[in-house]
Amino acid sequence: MSNRKKEVESSSTNPAEKFLTWSSENKCLIYYDKEKSENVLVKTPFSFLYLADRTTVKGFDKKDQTFIYSNEVKAISDELDVRNFKGKEIAKGKWNDIKTQVDNAGGKFAKSIYCMTKKGNLINITFYGGAIGEWFDFTKKTKKRLPDEWVTITGVDERKTGATTYFVPVFSFNKSLNSKEAELADEAYDVFDEFENGKSPREREAESLDSAVDQYEGKDAETVKDELAF
Repeated sequence: MSNRKKEVESSSTNPAEKFLTWSSENKCLIYYDKEKSENVLVKTPFSFLYLADRTTVKGFDKKDQTFIYSNEVKAISDELDVRNFKGKEIAKGKWNDIKTQVDNAGGKFAKSIYCMTKKGNLINITFYGGAIGEWFDFTKKTKKRLPDEWVTITGVDERKTGATTYFVPVFSFNKSLNSKEAELADEAYDVFDEFENGKSPREREAESLDSAVDQYEGKDAETVKDELAF
């Protein structure tokens, strides 16, 4: 029996087939297609099944004009290794101890969410800025529903901070899994679990850093700075 429900009961290369992020500018999820060398917009509605989430850091280092990323950790009390793409170490330690330093450098707290699509594909979605707040609000009282129900991004909401307008995803529960979908979900989670737990901590850290690169590949600096504005 799969252990995927343990994700909500307790607080090789990366197996995700696609790495998506929420784009305020485009009002949808976006990912980079390496074969086509272009960004692909994923229009709403878009449904996914939550499998697991990890804490990470995303951002833009204005001083060095390059992106910020980190390894992925399961608990907020685990050590994050935050760097920029020019090789500079920005901070290393537990989030609560380094958050001011990371924030000053342009980094932001993010959630890396491993999901399954309706077709049974394993993907990764990263939320940060305004989108992460919406995800937290959506799941804070309903997290135990996540292993058994599809989540759908049904559209977008407009938000304002001062003179700046930005857009966040609207989440809703769609419907419960049928037996076949539950089997596919167990299989997808087991692939993720084997990836995470079948390697040494050093190997896992190296691969989570590598996967972070996919979040930014193909995006220009202005686009990413817009996405990270809130």
